[in-house]
Amino acid sequence: MPLVSATATGPAAPAEEQNKNGPTSDSPPGNGNGRWALVLMGGGARALAHIGVLEALLDNDLVPPIITGTSMGAIIGGLFAAGYLPPELEKLGRQLSYSRLASLRKSRIPIPDKLVDYLMLESYQKRLLRRIGIKKGDLLEERLREMVGDVLIEELPLRFGCNAVDLVSGQEVNFTTGLLHQALRASMAFPFVIEPARFSGRLLVDGGLLNNCPVRLARAMGASRVFVPDVHRPLKKMPIAHFDSAFIMVHRLVQVVLADSTESKLPEADLIININPNVDTFDFTRIRRVVNLGKKITLENIEAIKELARGPAG
Repeated sequence: MPLVSATATGPAAPAEEQNKNGPTSDSPPGNGNGRWALVLMGGGARALAHIGVLEALLDNDLVPPIITGTSMGAIIGGLFAAGYLPPELEKLGRQLSYSRLASLRKSRIPIPDKLVDYLMLESYQKRLLRRIGIKKGDLLEERLREMVGDVLIEELPLRFGCNAVDLVSGQEVNFTTGLLHQALRASMAFPFVIEPARFSGRLLVDGGLLNNCPVRLARAMGASRVFVPDVHRPLKKMPIAHFDSAFIMVHRLVQVVLADSTESKLPEADLIININPNVDTFDFTRIRRVVNLGKKITLENIEAIKELARGPAG
């Protein structure tokens, strides 16, 4: 069984064995030949389809004994493992996301049309606050801590793991123990949108940059079968005329890297269902539609998922 490329040694580090006394979902239906895992990829607003996936699974008495995720998939999977149900996750999705841009667009406040221009404005405002002596902590980490407290990953009723990328070492870092809120904060740090997480001498960003589909992590945690809802959108050609700034070029490079880190890992799964919501990464204006699509496609494939959860006939 392949191992992950690197492991964390800071406040959230991998465990050899954990959660052996978890919920009854640790025993899959049927003959119980091994455990199955749900792997939730990143994708911003598209990844909110994972909420619908979880809703459909619960409606069919299927609780994944192992969940791994990255970026928005890590947020959804981690909060679910901590006890948040799909309706609560959908409500939180309207708050704990890039929805500030969406809410501004609904208001009468004029904002730049291009996301990169908006982000540059945000960056300028932060520098201005620092100049005038107003210090702001890591608001995202504080918000996550408010939501889950100081619960440790190894204390969750379901086995959970997520990943990030350490810019200092250039390696993938996997979290299977330690403070849940810190692990989620690290995994969701989308380049140029959310500042990197800083702790234990690391500078951590979105795990999707190296591995947007952490199947191997799920297997390393004990999964013999892996189910992946695919919410990524294949990269399309971008007209050369659109490359009118260095910022756009860098943003495009991130898209290329994310596409490769998804498509190169997907074949490692045992079951893949293609959801592919037709929304942009930062379009949080159609959350209900995306969640409903995730549930619909999952229900259409529920028999295959049940078969995977039962395992091979012995």
